[in-house]
Amino acid sequence: MKNKMITRSTCRISGEKLVPLFSLNEVHLSDFLPKDASPRSNPVPLELTLAPRSGLVQLRHTAPFDDMYKVYWYRSGINESMVEELRQIAVSVTKLMRVGKSDLWIDIGCNDGTLLSFISKEVTRIGYDPNDYKAISQKHANLIVNDYFNAKAFRASKYGKKKAKVITSIAMFYDLEDPHSFVKDVRDILDDNGLWVIQMSYLPLMLAQLAFDNICHEHLEYYSLSSLKYLLDKNNLKIVDCQLNDVNGGSFRIYIQKKGAAVSSFASAPYRDVAKHRVESTLSYEKQLKLDKPKTYTDFFKKVCALRDQTIRFMRAKKKKGKKIWAYGASTKGNTLLQWWGIDNTLVDGIAERSPAKFGLKTVGTNIPITSEEEMRKAKPDYLLVLPWHFIDSFVSREQTFLKEGGAFIVPCPRFEIIKK
Repeated sequence: MKNKMITRSTCRISGEKLVPLFSLNEVHLSDFLPKDASPRSNPVPLELTLAPRSGLVQLRHTAPFDDMYKVYWYRSGINESMVEELRQIAVSVTKLMRVGKSDLWIDIGCNDGTLLSFISKEVTRIGYDPNDYKAISQKHANLIVNDYFNAKAFRASKYGKKKAKVITSIAMFYDLEDPHSFVKDVRDILDDNGLWVIQMSYLPLMLAQLAFDNICHEHLEYYSLSSLKYLLDKNNLKIVDCQLNDVNGGSFRIYIQKKGAAVSSFASAPYRDVAKHRVESTLSYEKQLKLDKPKTYTDFFKKVCALRDQTIRFMRAKKKKGKKIWAYGASTKGNTLLQWWGIDNTLVDGIAERSPAKFGLKTVGTNIPITSEEEMRKAKPDYLLVLPWHFIDSFVSREQTFLKEGGAFIVPCPRFEIIKK
């Protein structure tokens, strides 16, 4: 499974037949390459489908896992807002679950260990991730497993006889080809009164914000609370809280326990009352959105196409007048936008980036050179196309000089916007 493409005709959680919604065509897996290098893999279709009974929106094609994750460019620790988000998760969950000495906390998809770094060293901390950041993440854990998570391998480890008080899965649960198997593995190693915390992009907010760039090969599923509940119910798990936030353009954080867990094991009574209301309100809200109807998604696609056309028209008109256009932030989401919209090095001169690992490389499929932010500022572009647009507030703060000198940001989502002084 990890080394070949899979084409699905049935839902990953219900087995029902998939209904086609729309396609973003064939695009290369998100990657950044040396200037003279060819893409590491062939383009893979990005076709969205719906399973009406489970309510799960999902990709029809699963790209080879090792192609996506063995060389992985995203790092949590270089983005201040993400560092703060992960700190807040660690602190709040520690308090809610009264995590202390000798407890076990497992972070699945630990990336560079940023979340683990905020957990008390008295707690046994284990991280799982197939990427190549182990040299960084192992500074913050008792054990880092440089591979995909599974319960069998955990039980064979030196900590395998313990049950986890807390398991966190941040921005990775939607990456699974077999969600049922993963959920069963988590349930098997979770303490009977333990807590599992998932955070990931939230389908209704993706639709509301026209955040089509959230659609990428890594994100196999696009969950609502209702579709997640469908999956958890089948695995004897319950949702004890659900919180919406603006992370990555709109996410939700879900707190999960075994159905037999003691009520008092999670938070305080007043907190539980509020949490129950949040869960019920979110499920009620979703019923109004017609998330089980294909028309909901074809309407979304029409709006996204109009947004694409408006943005491209503007950029081409400015380029024709001799204006210099750069992009800001070489991101996975940005690769979806650039490839599907057909924005390449003939329209964008370069991409400014904070991660030194990407300097001197180019975007896959669109061949746009990546430089430091300092190099971009020296080039004095007239416009910056913001690729990770959900961080626009911090970008505006960071680029005050650029704006004061007459530069402007092109913000493509959730609506076309030009930000200037």
